Amino acid sequence: MPLTNYSMISFDVDGTIFRQPCLRQTAHLLGFGNKWDQYDAMYKKGRISLRDRLVSHYKLLNGISLADVIEEVSKVQVMNNLRETVLKLQGHQIKVILLTDFPHFVCLYLIERFGFEGYVASRVGVKEEHITDEIEPLPDKRLGLRKYSAWTGIPLSRCIHVGDSLNDVPVFRIVGYSVALNAKHAKVKALASNQMETDDMLDVYRHLQALS
Repeated sequence: MPLTNYSMISFDVDGTIFRQPCLRQTAHLLGFGNKWDQYDAMYKKGRISLRDRLVSHYKLLNGISLADVIEEVSKVQVMNNLRETVLKLQGHQIKVILLTDFPHFVCLYLIERFGFEGYVASRVGVKEEHITDEIEPLPDKRLGLRKYSAWTGIPLSRCIHVGDSLNDVPVFRIVGYSVALNAKHAKVKALASNQMETDDMLDVYRHLQALS
């Protein structure tokens, strides 16, 4: 189906927009990286759920200045030509959003920097410019996109998703088209409509533009 038949495209954040694990790198720079990694290890061993991992990670941010977190986030390498890609997609009247289990304030930073139009993300409280422990995690991105699709009135069949991780696979299964971008897992690559490796987001646009 040609690109003009789609109305919305969602991008994963960690590993898709950011080239390195963004918040993990931030946690290490702010001095609590070991605790962050411990929760990752517990999740990989099946000792905690994804929801519990997200809550545990984001509780580590409690009391930290939002500005300090965003400053470290801003140092993490991102894909080339992000703003240019967003603008070109918008030129096709396509809504360009972020779909992530990251805290919403990371999305707000990316929206301001690159021009994304919206987000579906975990909610983490901020009060008086400091992060709080009020956390509403988004462990199921598929459910999040379903709700966003219903809210916007855009059918999932007219949506594209670009992601790199196993938690993107359920989203791949419900949208009209999907791209596994720089994915490391064979399952992620196999279950996407297409897979590609590049450091230039415009390559994703060119691929989508060539759809027929």
